Amino acid sequence: MPEMRLARTILSVDDIEKMVNRVAGELNEVLVDVERPVFIGVMKGAYMWMADLMRAMQCEVELDYIDVSSYVGDKSTGHITIQRDLKVDLKDHTVVILDEVVDSGLTLRYLKADFEARGAKKVYVAVATDKRQSESAGGITPDFIGAHVPDEFLVGYGMDYNEYYRGLPYVAVLELNN
Repeated sequence: MPEMRLARTILSVDDIEKMVNRVAGELNEVLVDVERPVFIGVMKGAYMWMADLMRAMQCEVELDYIDVSSYVGDKSTGHITIQRDLKVDLKDHTVVILDEVVDSGLTLRYLKADFEARGAKKVYVAVATDKRQSESAGGITPDFIGAHVPDEFLVGYGMDYNEYYRGLPYVAVLELNN
């Protein structure tokens, strides 16, 4: 196991609270006329983002989650595997995919296309953090972005390194020394 050290804080607890309130306000505006949109968290990382947004929403939402994997350790395999599928039927529903981070865009691009194929009326993507270096990177542009962050190895607020640091209430850069 490499030696791990939290190098610096990227998003504080206060930054996250402001980010959540801003994105929830944007979602409330877009979803004002939508009857019971479906929020789908991409597990495990999205659980904090999902819970915070739900508490800040002004409309009733239906919740579900999907557990997908494209990483082994800290490396992307380039292939999506569904570990746990949805229980809710998406046909004719407005869906908001919630994820804690977009970096390669592979998972979110896959899920958006999959949910559209399942008959969702509209699919939005809301990410807590965006690590992409350009808006077109990864072939997906989230509709709602909490914060743009550096393309470094981040942990906290749902992001982890081999299940370490996921529960931190802030986002920090993780340094690994072998």
